[in-house]
Amino acid sequence: MSNSAHAPTRLSTYRDVHQNFMGHLQRGGFVAHDTLCFQALPGSFILSGEIACLGKIVIQVEKTLAIIEDTYGNDPIVQTIVYRYNASVRGHNVILRYDNAHPHPGHADDHHKHVVNWKSGQEEALVWVGEAGWPTLTQVIQEVEEWYYAHISELPVGVPDLGFWKPLASHD
Repeated sequence: MSNSAHAPTRLSTYRDVHQNFMGHLQRGGFVAHDTLCFQALPGSFILSGEIACLGKIVIQVEKTLAIIEDTYGNDPIVQTIVYRYNASVRGHNVILRYDNAHPHPGHADDHHKHVVNWKSGQEEALVWVGEAGWPTLTQVIQEVEEWYYAHISELPVGVPDLGFWKPLASHD
């Protein structure tokens, strides 16, 4: 298997790495808690939920991990095939969204980032990141944390409550 962060890996390894990174991020203080959970489906797993952060920032996550090889019993080889990471200020607008759920004309593949003005809701940029440049969830959380510290004086104080999470609607 490749060393790429997006390479196929055993489900147990994926879960362990995910839990270790989330624990590290929570100990760092920016991430307060999350509702992320894995759901088994025929041929895949879904990782979905919300991450509550300082500044009333919420990161919604929806990832589909396809089962690439199922010869290891309860520990199949999986790989992310579809993802959406949507960061917003609760009660306001989106900050950014990474996804590969839909194509955009002129992009070599579906991996892209929407940059949005969180106060107005106006999209400021649509950036092609490409298959080689799409971030891991940890990288997205770190990017949002950097954004938080750059905008801390404008943001509401506190951590948002996380209620029942609903999958993101398809966005263009």
